[in-house]
Amino acid sequence: MRAGGRMGMRILAVAAAAWMLTGCLLSPGKFTADMTVLRGGGFSFAYKGDIHLLGLSQLIAMGAALDDSKAEFTPSPCYGEPAEVDAAVLKTAYVQEEQGSEDSEDWAEEALERECTPAEIESQKEAWEEQRAAKKAEDAKNIEIFKAMLGGIDPTSPDAIDEFITRIKKQKGWREVVHKGDGLFTVDYAISGRIDQDYSFPTIEKVQGITPFIVATARANNAVRIDAPAFAAGGQTSFMGGNMGGLMSILQAVGSSSNSEEAKIFANLPKPDGVFTLSTDGDILTNNTEDGPSVSGAMRVLEWKVNARRERAPEALISLNPA
Repeated sequence: MRAGGRMGMRILAVAAAAWMLTGCLLSPGKFTADMTVLRGGGFSFAYKGDIHLLGLSQLIAMGAALDDSKAEFTPSPCYGEPAEVDAAVLKTAYVQEEQGSEDSEDWAEEALERECTPAEIESQKEAWEEQRAAKKAEDAKNIEIFKAMLGGIDPTSPDAIDEFITRIKKQKGWREVVHKGDGLFTVDYAISGRIDQDYSFPTIEKVQGITPFIVATARANNAVRIDAPAFAAGGQTSFMGGNMGGLMSILQAVGSSSNSEEAKIFANLPKPDGVFTLSTDGDILTNNTEDGPSVSGAMRVLEWKVNARRERAPEALISLNPA
């Protein structure tokens, strides 16, 4: 692989790790979501469709990699004349080659491959062992961070999914939760109550770092603001704030070619795909739909089509003051 490709993959890995561990634990997939807000203060919300627990397969792979007793060292090719330098210089040269240094790769292409000396092989092995130990330590650290975000559930445990589902089903509203594999859940959620205080979906007991799909904020003037932060794929919200769109923007910048490894990973990321409908008999003060409200009986209806092209998260401000 060329140096640029290796560097792109490293940028991608760093971006994905930062994103996964800074607040975008769950992501919507294909879904329908409906919310009703009434002047009398009542509300209902329903979500039916996919929810992705992001990074689960990568975390499982990290856990498996911690036990790498069967890992074997394979020497890298050597080029040019045998280097008459000490082991530290040889190790530095090896690490540079592994990291995709353009200078070292260009030099390697011009030189002839040869059999490595025992000193060079020993130096390569020493560098390999150091890198393996560093990776194991980093993987273990990331797993512990994610475990804390999941409220103590070990994502590498074979019982992790069952524990996750059991915790969810203890809460009101979760009528069905089915794991389809690799962190993909199909859910049927519905709840109703009073909008005299804030409401957010999803919230899961002890679990941290969730970017809300829906937030209803009750204001003192009897108005309600509705936001749907996760129902956007654009870059409106900052990357480090945990928005899906920030990562997608970075991935697009790293690799836009349909044949690149970066683009393949980008194409496989879960993307929101659904419709969010908000109905109310209150006064719609502001909204960012394409066509504004429609009328259905006594209700005014707002509809947002949510997909990978939507850059702005749905939002609306509704007054519940008596007509």
